[in-house]
Amino acid sequence: MPRPGSCLPLRGGFGHRLMIYETIISSALQIPAFSNERARHMSPKTIFSSVALVIALGSLEKSIVTTPLPIIGAELNAGAALTWVVTAYLLAATAALPIYGKLSDMFGRVRMLNIGIGLFLAGSVACGLAQDLPTLLAARVLQGLGGGGLIALAFTVIADSIPPREVGKYQGYISAVYAVSSIAGPLLGGYFTEQLSWRWIFWINLPLGALALWLVNRNLGHLNVRRHSRFDWKGAALLITVTTLSLLLLSPETALPAIWLAAGLALALLLLILVERRAHDPILPAHLARLPGYLVSVLLALASQLLMFAVLVYLPLQMQWQKGMGASESGLYMVIFMVCITAGAFVGGKLIGRTGYYRRFVVVGFALSALALWQIHFDLWARLGLGFAGLGLGLVLPALSVVVQNALPREDRGIGMSLFNFGRELGGAVGVAICSVLFHSALPAGSSHNLASLSPAELAPGFSATYIGMALIATAALLITLLALKRHELASIHA
Repeated sequence: MPRPGSCLPLRGGFGHRLMIYETIISSALQIPAFSNERARHMSPKTIFSSVALVIALGSLEKSIVTTPLPIIGAELNAGAALTWVVTAYLLAATAALPIYGKLSDMFGRVRMLNIGIGLFLAGSVACGLAQDLPTLLAARVLQGLGGGGLIALAFTVIADSIPPREVGKYQGYISAVYAVSSIAGPLLGGYFTEQLSWRWIFWINLPLGALALWLVNRNLGHLNVRRHSRFDWKGAALLITVTTLSLLLLSPETALPAIWLAAGLALALLLLILVERRAHDPILPAHLARLPGYLVSVLLALASQLLMFAVLVYLPLQMQWQKGMGASESGLYMVIFMVCITAGAFVGGKLIGRTGYYRRFVVVGFALSALALWQIHFDLWARLGLGFAGLGLGLVLPALSVVVQNALPREDRGIGMSLFNFGRELGGAVGVAICSVLFHSALPAGSSHNLASLSPAELAPGFSATYIGMALIATAALLITLLALKRHELASIHA
């Protein structure tokens, strides 16, 4: 039996190719061998700094593309398919997330980070070179397949390497990285679009990604440990199919008949259930659903991410299309939103740790979000509404993370947290798709493919319907919290 922390050789097939890929990167970057002795003496700060840029890349990519969307749509004649520039990335990243988690258990965290960053950078190059919408969407899918592993694996590295007594402190550092990159995203997107070209929102990833690769391989080689596990390929393929069909069914841009998509989704769901029941190590462990608070927390996390991405995508569109603002000016509105999300998460996390209460923060968070989105619908004090919406959504996620971490037994924390993050990412993709349905349903008949010809007054009902729909979803999440998230689920917040 190998000692814990020892690396097993990966012989043949997919594992062998992963080792070759990692060896090429390490050789190209002239990275020295990493010893277990060095791993034991590495400080948590060094480990965190090695993955901080990976976290920044993942969060930056979700926000930097929002402000240039109208310019991208005009240059590439995107029409009603414009939101697929966002949805394609989110869909691919969401589908890939649980696969990265499982494969990293089998082949090591750093090998899968190398794969993820490599695919992300290849997709970024393709996005920057795209001359038409289909090419850009295909490149965004490739970028998303890599991006799906960035944040998930970075968090796993931190959990693997940092002592439990110091995890709380590094959650604050994570919030700071998220804050800087999320705030920088809309500003950089607006700046590059107006001063250089929207293509620079993708070119900027290349130097940052290269530095991230060097840091990860330089300092985290001790995490390239192979563990004995069998990957549920059939379940993974069916999960990707279910995710894809769900988003296609929700989106008005797809040319496929809804009846065929619904039938395919039903069949894929049935096959997924049958396969997972028979799988030796299923990618969707059924027993997680029976853990107290787990399933409802995943659902509420999905709802919070849905609301966040609805605002991130559709508010800049409203500011530019209906209000006539420039990309940079609309980006400042997003800064308000992201600063308040970060403030809510930081304050909420501190108060939960100090008081031991969590449910009240979820209740207050969704209540604030519902009221703020309803107020934005009436076009009253948009900046104030954005601030309250951000503060509310910021309060929700730390509380739900505490519930999930305490509900999961140690042996299930890896897959359990992976699926929790999967629910969050799915919420972002579903949110953009639902907003697209609401927006286009309220526009004049036949105008969805020629949005540039619509006046601000004709666009207003579409944005109004979007905000009303999001306010109703926030209200539904509030009711679910009150009815299903119990107060007594946490034995100890420090467990």
